[in-house]
Amino acid sequence: MPGQIGFATKPQIALELIRLALADGVPKAPVLGDFVYGINGPFRDGLRSLGLEFFLQIDQGQLVGWDHPVELEKKQKHWHVRAGQPPAQLMTQLWAEQRSVRWHALSWKGADGQTRRTRLAWMKVYLPSALERGADRLEELWLVADWPAGQEEPYHFYLAHLERPPSASRCLRLSRSRWNIEQYFQRAKDDLGLDHFEGRSWRGFHHHLMMAVLAYLFVMVIYLRAKKNFWCDVGTDVAGDAAVAGEAHRLLQLLRNKMER
Repeated sequence: MPGQIGFATKPQIALELIRLALADGVPKAPVLGDFVYGINGPFRDGLRSLGLEFFLQIDQGQLVGWDHPVELEKKQKHWHVRAGQPPAQLMTQLWAEQRSVRWHALSWKGADGQTRRTRLAWMKVYLPSALERGADRLEELWLVADWPAGQEEPYHFYLAHLERPPSASRCLRLSRSRWNIEQYFQRAKDDLGLDHFEGRSWRGFHHHLMMAVLAYLFVMVIYLRAKKNFWCDVGTDVAGDAAVAGEAHRLLQLLRNKMER
């Protein structure tokens, strides 16, 4: 490992990689991640500072907040929740105590051709943890539930920061799009040799990783070109800035920029 590189957490590494991607000209798109990133306040702050939307899974038992803004007061140069305000509750409690939930039933075709179904709903939440990081207001987010009908437990809960109010089709796409990353790792390991590296050098590993990524990108480009319908249909109320085809376009653009330098 190069001497100038020290320890960093996964959210810190991810945020730096995102900054580098933006500096390389990769167009902005919503950031997706599992609960390791969703419950990390500095990571969410960093994405906001970069002007990025996010849709992050959370462990609903680790974060607390309110379903409405509460009063704050400033003490010793820092903002705090004013005494006498209702106590913050876990995200699961806030969700369960809603008077009514407007579920949106959705369906889509899986990779195996089978129809999948789920329900989505959302509510505004306000988190106090931003105050501990020096903020002067609560962190306002959407709490989104992806909960198939008839299931005892939700598929996932998410915290979302979006430039416009949520729509059912867009939330579905964001909720289920992280599977593309999992699919990449599985296919890269099974078919493209990602897990075959046996060296120990920093440079060697990163070269091997990059070759596996490029091989996967090549296979995907050939596959998409062979499809009669290259563009996926994600509904009429969804912006086209984060579709699967858009992700392939961003990767191709980044690769093209690198090759031209």
